[in-house]
Amino acid sequence: MKKLNTKVVVTQPIHDEGMKLLYDSIEEVVVAPDDSIETVGKLLDESVEGVVVRYNRFPKELIDKAPNLKVIARHGIGVELIDVKYATKKGIYVVNTHTASTISVAEHTVTLMLALAKNILNADSELRRGNYAIKNKLGCTDLENKTLGIIGAGKIGLEVAKKCKYGFNMNVIAYDPYINIEKAKEIGIKVVDTLDELLENADYVSLHVPLTEKTKYMIGVKELKKMKKTAFLINCGRGALVKEDDLIKALENGDIAGAGIDVFEKEPPEKDNPLFKMKQVVVTPHSASLTVESMIKMAVGAAEQVVQVLKGEKPKYIVNKDLCK
Repeated sequence: MKKLNTKVVVTQPIHDEGMKLLYDSIEEVVVAPDDSIETVGKLLDESVEGVVVRYNRFPKELIDKAPNLKVIARHGIGVELIDVKYATKKGIYVVNTHTASTISVAEHTVTLMLALAKNILNADSELRRGNYAIKNKLGCTDLENKTLGIIGAGKIGLEVAKKCKYGFNMNVIAYDPYINIEKAKEIGIKVVDTLDELLENADYVSLHVPLTEKTKYMIGVKELKKMKKTAFLINCGRGALVKEDDLIKALENGDIAGAGIDVFEKEPPEKDNPLFKMKQVVVTPHSASLTVESMIKMAVGAAEQVVQVLKGEKPKYIVNKDLCK
């Protein structure tokens, strides 16, 4: 296959399968030695027509350094670090790998729920200290017949709902103004009209909405106080969906029973983050989507769409759909 005579910049390393696709299709592929704006900026010029980004910011100033840029591919789902509005204005496609991490994040969400219900971390640490008798004080609970509240019933939210409904016989309720009612009914999800109704009734509240101006800090002191004192908050979405200081206070005050947190308001979080010292909290380093399978899907999906655009084809998962009008 003849390679496209153009240049693509990859701002952070991606899986070899995605890189192979790019190397096989594009004449010049450059991987940035680091993802700082300064370093990436030096690699961008009029010859660059495609960019693959992961966790790094890609603002207006970088877009302007590549006047012939045609596509920015996000290795993942969220695009809050990309200036999508400006890219749209410039006629540049912004694409993501919309379905690549669905299973990985859904499984991670359920893992956090189970770890909290069974008090796994405390059981592990106490047993390693020789405290076998801790088993009588763990206060473990079952997921069966508990109510899961899904905030954001997109692909990941619905996958979590299916796993919990059919795998653990949980009751599932969902709040999402844009929910597909038919899909929800098929799974057996009860759709509630307000966020308050979900918070007041759920034993586990799981966040699966994108970070936007409307969803930023959607969970704060008011919302946390509406939850049951026996309820757990799970966040595998974005850190800024939750006011972290309010969550810490709610946990300290016993307003909720605990939390499973994969994402933080500031990343990487400070080493002395109070959440790290709480036994009723399970934390992971924004790793829900980073399974081997998901990394391959994200790398290949991002690379495929870059090649599609540079061939003059329509990519599969367009974020800025206004370009298609």
